[in-house]
Amino acid sequence: MQNQINPHFLYNTLEGIRAEAVISGVDTIAEMTEALATYFRYTISQVDNLVTLEEELANVENYYYIQKFRFGDRLDLMIRYDCEDEYSVLQCQIPKLTLQPIVENSIYHGLEQKMEKGHLDIKITATDQHLIIMVSDDGVGMEKEQVKKMNEVLRSLRLEEMQTESSRGGIAVRNVNNRIKLLFGEEYGISIYSQSGAGTDVEITLPPNYDGGSYASEKVGGCNAEKQENIHFKP
Repeated sequence: MQNQINPHFLYNTLEGIRAEAVISGVDTIAEMTEALATYFRYTISQVDNLVTLEEELANVENYYYIQKFRFGDRLDLMIRYDCEDEYSVLQCQIPKLTLQPIVENSIYHGLEQKMEKGHLDIKITATDQHLIIMVSDDGVGMEKEQVKKMNEVLRSLRLEEMQTESSRGGIAVRNVNNRIKLLFGEEYGISIYSQSGAGTDVEITLPPNYDGGSYASEKVGGCNAEKQENIHFKP
């Protein structure tokens, strides 16, 4: 995608549309165009960089805002922190575009097929050794066999899949998992828990990478190990 789109052309075009919408008094188009420009600016520029968790969550909230134009009140997002020092945790460094592809999957494969309102829940927990981000939805879920096959694929680093997916211009869940393992080691990555008809949890395990290194619990004030109260299927 980076090789095919001139970012300046895209930003200038979107800004032109936004300006025309503002002049015409069409606020919703102006707001959506601005959100799209922000999304593309974040997505296209320097995909391989590490960014703060705060920046990743801001991108997810902007993506959710764009999706709200389509789904309206049928889509709800909650972000929760299971930590005493939220600020320090938000400064953790994680691979850019770790969260948005997971949220996108939750919407299109989990929530879009629901007739009633769908809920997305992002819970962030930090310990001495791990930063755990759980992305949960109460969508259609998956069968046990499908979940088992997906987790088997996610357990190990597969560089050939990264090359194939990158050539298609997509950043799929397996690609995110591979990037995490390549950067931090095989013990980190993604696990999936799901129940058919009930929803899906995607657990992302990362090192607590604070300013390029791990931080101890006393540095972030410690965190509770409180279990997620709803939309949670991890045994």
